[in-house]
Amino acid sequence: MKVIGISGNKKLLDGFNRDYVFDHYSTCIDKIGAVPLILPITDKKEVAKVYIDKIDALIMTGGIDVNPFLYNEEPTKETEVPFTKRDTFDFILIEAALEKHIPILGICRGMQIINVYFGGSLHQDIKYYGETNIQHVQRSNHHEPIHFVDIKKDSTLFTLIGTKQKVNSVHHQCINKLGAGLVASAVSSSDKIIEAYESNGTNKILGIQWHPEMMFAQGNHEMENIFNFLVK
Repeated sequence: MKVIGISGNKKLLDGFNRDYVFDHYSTCIDKIGAVPLILPITDKKEVAKVYIDKIDALIMTGGIDVNPFLYNEEPTKETEVPFTKRDTFDFILIEAALEKHIPILGICRGMQIINVYFGGSLHQDIKYYGETNIQHVQRSNHHEPIHFVDIKKDSTLFTLIGTKQKVNSVHHQCINKLGAGLVASAVSSSDKIIEAYESNGTNKILGIQWHPEMMFAQGNHEMENIFNFLVK
């Protein structure tokens, strides 16, 4: 069975720091017949390499905003307080995964920090992108679709889920400049915000701005092939 690494997070609860991820990720990995392995935050490259040695693919998970200093901007008033240790962890995890040439799936923050790793940048709030009339931070249940995305027909994502999809949305930041070696493969139908990208070289990278793990974990099988990308 394939082993899929899931990048971890930390949370202070009842006075104790806890390593955690939302269980949607492990539920999805179990559904595709693979083994989920949660990877706790570390700042040690040698530990990250051991993590990567034990897995066949990697999911970079969602979470708080990436520190804007990493793409040479000062934080705006909309940006959350940075979690530097997680930013560092994500960078060394991506580096180790690239060295092993394993598939990487970035979801929401995961998509954004991979883009920053490759020299890209973010709009620190969608209002800096421009006008939009659709909900990118939806008010309905987070697993329910809220808007359409258009998928490029010559993309890997198209081979996985087709040309147009209804997706959920829980993000207040979005891609500004794409990083080196990344190409957009989907945009939101109404306002053309980048909703997915993939690598155009030898790296096996897929970045998704929506939350397919929430949708698939709740029974939306149109999102299943996004996770099959990790094992095929």
